[in-house]
Amino acid sequence: SDELLFEQVEDIGIITFNRPDARNALTFDMYEVLANHCEQILNKSLDIRALIVTGAGDKAFAAGTDISGFRDFRTEADALGYERTMDRVLGLFESLPIPTVAAIRGACTGGGAAIAACCDIRISSDDLKFGFPIARTLGNCLSVGNLSRLVELLGAPRTRDILITSRLIRIDEALTIGLVNESVADPMS
Repeated sequence: SDELLFEQVEDIGIITFNRPDARNALTFDMYEVLANHCEQILNKSLDIRALIVTGAGDKAFAAGTDISGFRDFRTEADALGYERTMDRVLGLFESLPIPTVAAIRGACTGGGAAIAACCDIRISSDDLKFGFPIARTLGNCLSVGNLSRLVELLGAPRTRDILITSRLIRIDEALTIGLVNESVADPMS
């Protein structure tokens, strides 16, 4: 897929969300391609020692799941199926036996924030906007798996705060609370 790129530089894999005009919003197909790369790493058909995940352009790591993908949702089963897919993909990503690094620029929200939260290390530029603004966008809720991941990373009080208020965490707070390990001008340098 041209929307999710994989390249290998020596023994480092690099996944790039490649929809800069859409702030790298993730399509359902992109999640499946991500899952496929994870499966290849797990079964050792991709021989890499670390994986970097980033977004194309300078506006966003990934601004969540592309809202247009939800247009055909009509039933509770549609929403639950989406959350099952997210849990499956993120579970595969979390189970990778190699270090994972999120190289973040700009918006890192929704599904993008969930992927970054699964990474072992998060390095960001100073224009970080991290969160799950679902209370003011889709009005859905996180699956138990995604909620647990977020609580483990941020703690219960901060998780409640950002979910209820749709507030986005900026770089100073992200560094203070350990959400981001380091702030640099170019996270891919």
